[in-house]
Amino acid sequence: MGADVSAREPTPDEAVRGVLDRLDVSVVVRRMMLGYQQLPAYTRFDVDQDRALWVRWNVDLLLRWLMYGTPPDEYVLSELAGFVRDRASANMPIEDGILVYRRGTRMLWDVLVDLVGAEDRSLLIANATTMWNFLDRYLDIVVSVFAQVYADQEDIPATVGDRRAAAVFNRLCAADLPITIEDSDRAARLGFDLSSPFCPFTAELAGGSVATHAALAARLRDAAALAFTEGVRVTGLTPPGFAWSGLLVDPRLVLAQDPPTPRNRLAAAVDSLRCLSLIATQSGRRGRVSAEDFAAQLLLADSPALADLITKRVFGRLTGDSGDLADTVRSLVAHGFDGTATAAALPVHRNTLLHRVNRIEKLTGLNLRDHQDRGLVVLAVMWETSPVRHKLVSG
Repeated sequence: MGADVSAREPTPDEAVRGVLDRLDVSVVVRRMMLGYQQLPAYTRFDVDQDRALWVRWNVDLLLRWLMYGTPPDEYVLSELAGFVRDRASANMPIEDGILVYRRGTRMLWDVLVDLVGAEDRSLLIANATTMWNFLDRYLDIVVSVFAQVYADQEDIPATVGDRRAAAVFNRLCAADLPITIEDSDRAARLGFDLSSPFCPFTAELAGGSVATHAALAARLRDAAALAFTEGVRVTGLTPPGFAWSGLLVDPRLVLAQDPPTPRNRLAAAVDSLRCLSLIATQSGRRGRVSAEDFAAQLLLADSPALADLITKRVFGRLTGDSGDLADTVRSLVAHGFDGTATAAALPVHRNTLLHRVNRIEKLTGLNLRDHQDRGLVVLAVMWETSPVRHKLVSG
């Protein structure tokens, strides 16, 4: 598949191998499955077989590599390529697939460290650099496979800078690991200073191709940002005061960025920025966007189970009538619950609208004149049309 899998890297010492060998792989997989359920992109990562079996396949592969320095062979790579090819055929966004794997490697490390005792934990952390070399190398292989399988990446070279930036970013998100000299050197080769505060960001060129975003990431790295591609999105870090003005002149750019963020908040912050970028792009917003612009949508996205309950409360019983009652609810929200404007927009007679409102209130138990109940209705309509919800339920 074009990835160099022949070299054998230094393996962890015998004590580390013993720690990993004592782990119950089934427990590791269960813990990772719990973590994946909190990742929206994972719900699109559909497979024909049991999802836990595919996670187990990857965990077994990585543990074998971590213990014995045995990289995946061509047969294993062909299995991985077949899986990725199925996802491409199902129109799964490439950025979702890469994100799941990037999150998975960090999640595996977190689970390994969490499952062992204090003494073994210290041993793993002492060998973290060697172990993360394996995890980073596996990510290089995965990204290379995705790039070669997806048709719109056939002409894009796998840049060393993109992979290095992603590797540094993943290390920084593993907040329990100290920043090593190797990390600083790797970042310095990219022109990024790890000693300065860093601001996480996501940037998207609405309607742009994977190649367009690869070029954007390279341009950002040239300007001393730590930037890497996630398909049709660029993610990374910049120093405070980074000059975005030259890029913001592009009318397609959607930029979401947080202020300087501590390492233990980086992963969560970037997840929120990805969500913000998706919402803003789908709503037609361009330029710099902030959480304040879409506060309600982000609150719903952060609690999808609660958002689904609210939506079910409002729309669950409004079936039949060719969708008339549900359409009436949406129109009421769109027109600020103004009866005259809503009736004109549907269009129906004012008395027909009043009749529908009475039926809606009877079926839902809501009072559409009450501000609190109106708030629930607004949230339900907002979530029903949210691009984040569409990503959760599609695929």
